[in-house]
Amino acid sequence: MPALILMYHDISDHLETAPAEHRPYVLEPRVFHAQVKSIKQSGLPVLTVAGWCSNPKPQRALILTFDDGDVSNHSAAFPILKELGLRATFFITAGLIGTGGTMDWSQIRELHHAGMEIGSHTLTHRAPSTLSDAELEYELSESRRILEDGLGASVTSISSPTGFFNARMRHIAQQAGYRALCIGRVGFVADEGNPFSLNRIAVKRSTTGKRFQALLRFDRMVVGQMRCRQKVRELARETLGPDRYLRARRFLLGSDVFNP
Repeated sequence: MPALILMYHDISDHLETAPAEHRPYVLEPRVFHAQVKSIKQSGLPVLTVAGWCSNPKPQRALILTFDDGDVSNHSAAFPILKELGLRATFFITAGLIGTGGTMDWSQIRELHHAGMEIGSHTLTHRAPSTLSDAELEYELSESRRILEDGLGASVTSISSPTGFFNARMRHIAQQAGYRALCIGRVGFVADEGNPFSLNRIAVKRSTTGKRFQALLRFDRMVVGQMRCRQKVRELARETLGPDRYLRARRFLLGSDVFNP
């Protein structure tokens, strides 16, 4: 049976401090609290990525993940998760720990000791599609080494940064010792699916309460609609290339015209 992996980023009231291109992914704490409360009330088992990859799997499951390691993951999301007794997986960009508003080691270790899973979000957050095999291998292996050294624990999950996925990352992640790779493709995760192609659904500022409830019901029609919109964005990325696409996206978001 399927699993639903939700992808979060910043949980903050301070939208104005986020770069324009990142604002669609900034969620207010009150909204996040309401969503987590709905998850708790749904009765769905809530697992970490590592927990889901271990057998046996429940009939349906939900997995909460956070990308980038923003400090709000600790200051805002963590207290809400503790309050409602839920666990999550936090993907950390290992080379950026404690810089630019990201969590420091003491905060990351606190999450780990509280039972949260710490995973890798690569070393530098560069778009995987722009990297050579050797660069990808270094990004994945070095980030895992840094996180394991800092935690004193095994790191087995990784998520791909940016919307520019590189299919070669699946094999390289496996070779680097990971057991699971989360990607940005919209969709549910089948229990017999490839653990190195785990679909996720981003929860954005534009995600309505109605749509969120539909996701908790595993509504395939809603997910299909989201997947269609994602394919349009993917076509734009392929046509424009990483640099031109990001410049266009940044301009449109800054002008309040475009919300991906």
